[in-house]
Amino acid sequence: MTNTLGRWLKPVTSLKLTVFCLACAMVLVFVGTLDQVHIGIYEAENRYFRSWFLFWTPPDTQLRIPWFPGGYIVGTLLLVNLIAAHLARFKLSWKKAGILFLHSGLILLLIGQLFADIFIDRESQMRLHQGQTKNYSESLYHDELAIIDTSGDDSDQVISVPDSQLYKGNRIALPADSLELVVNDFYPNSALVSPSKLPRPAYPHLQIGPMADAVQLERTYKEDDRNRPAATVSLLQNGKLIDTYSLAAAFPRPINFQAAGKSYQVVLRPKRFYKSFAIQLLEFRHDRYAGTDIAKNFSSRIRLVDPSQHEDRESLIFMNNPLRYRGYTFFQAGFDNNDTTTILQVAQNPSWLVPYISCALIVFGMLLQFGMHLVSFVRHRVIP
Repeated sequence: MTNTLGRWLKPVTSLKLTVFCLACAMVLVFVGTLDQVHIGIYEAENRYFRSWFLFWTPPDTQLRIPWFPGGYIVGTLLLVNLIAAHLARFKLSWKKAGILFLHSGLILLLIGQLFADIFIDRESQMRLHQGQTKNYSESLYHDELAIIDTSGDDSDQVISVPDSQLYKGNRIALPADSLELVVNDFYPNSALVSPSKLPRPAYPHLQIGPMADAVQLERTYKEDDRNRPAATVSLLQNGKLIDTYSLAAAFPRPINFQAAGKSYQVVLRPKRFYKSFAIQLLEFRHDRYAGTDIAKNFSSRIRLVDPSQHEDRESLIFMNNPLRYRGYTFFQAGFDNNDTTTILQVAQNPSWLVPYISCALIVFGMLLQFGMHLVSFVRHRVIP
């Protein structure tokens, strides 16, 4: 390696940078673990480990001030540090083979986790009633405002606006018939109550219908609960108002409207992930031990239909026996409605083998490196 390249790489090959990254990682793990008691595991992962910075928001302001590097910054710096150190310091030789394998495992682990977090890793649920068929799963944490073109003969066209874009005053141009969406008001979390039971003095609320109002609530971070947003939006076409609608995720009822001679629907609902195949629940079983109410087994007998792959078969999903198909894994997660509804956890992570390969490389590298040192020590020891 030339001296010029070595000088350029010297700042990022420093052992001080390695120690700094490891110290930051320890702080993130410690603080994130403590904070997850208040904000839940999912929110703690997003704030501390799936972020570039940790932010502080002063009271009664919208400012977000970065004060500490997040997991992506720490992981990226550590990754660059490892790669640069190899380029600048290590030469390919048998004596360094163990270190090469060990560091290669660490690099692969960091790259795989970053790739999975940003581009791939996605968890959702599929709730199926007895006999019901679905070709989509729903997010556990996020919602969407969907504008659905129902004028097609055999399929619908869906425009999805993520909840991150639903904030008061935002104007969103939609890619259909010159439509535009204006967010008049938005509650990240709400509860539906009867208009006659509104708290006095009245809380901020939206009228969802003649029998229900959406009352604004604080965001929840409980593991067994989720936020139910509500919004008032206006739809425009070529700058002219079509109508204004009040929507609530707790009551995901589509509202029909007409635009450009087409039939549309608008609805606020959990974010959907559509699949190229469909699953039908044939039977759900909740087996108990004889003479007790103690659960013995939960299982879902489903029918998988995928016309593009000429697939039409039945499968049984139960604890520790998921269904894996086309990069998705379906786990038995729960049930509802007096054992007539199954809840399947859906995970998509094609890089699930990367952690296993990385750990194998790290273990092999450690064994190889320590083994070579042990052999060298045994050969050169002085026997009295």
